Amino acid sequence: MTSNSTRWALLGVTTVTAAGVGRAVARRRHRRQPDRQDGWYVVRRAVTVDRPRDTVRAFWTDRQPAETGLPAAVTAAGPGSLTWRSVDGPTTQEGRIELADAPQGRGTEIRAELRYRSGPLRRVAGLVKGDEPDLALRDALRRAKALIECGQVVDTRHDPSGRSPAQEKATDKAREKLMTGGRA
Repeated sequence: MTSNSTRWALLGVTTVTAAGVGRAVARRRHRRQPDRQDGWYVVRRAVTVDRPRDTVRAFWTDRQPAETGLPAAVTAAGPGSLTWRSVDGPTTQEGRIELADAPQGRGTEIRAELRYRSGPLRRVAGLVKGDEPDLALRDALRRAKALIECGQVVDTRHDPSGRSPAQEKATDKAREKLMTGGRA
């Protein structure tokens, strides 16, 4: 049997732990919330690409919007600066991309700022459906990085091994051959 003092101590430790976890979660959520400026939600993201700035700029200006993952056509706003604006879809969006040389000659840093208008209910519905502009910007930057560096986007959502069904079949056959001592 435990004494009352042990129960109170355990309750105190539990309370302090719960409060600490709650504060950590609240801080994390706060960091992910977009800023509000003049009625716009504003999100900023960045990614470093291992290619020169001219190559990255050409990628953004020569490609179609569907390939880059952005909701509208990209226009050059000056050297190292690109903009886009989209009024199609459920939310009005506009954005700016700044291209800067990465430190120590490690390629190009793509800094993106997305501004969008959305009502609170539409924003919550978008979060629930996974249709949040912040997440779309993150995915567009990842997609652009893969396309610029590799020329393709590797998608392993359905098959985490990254192998095609034919490769899986060949691997299974090779594994079976090893297990039977070559008598397959």
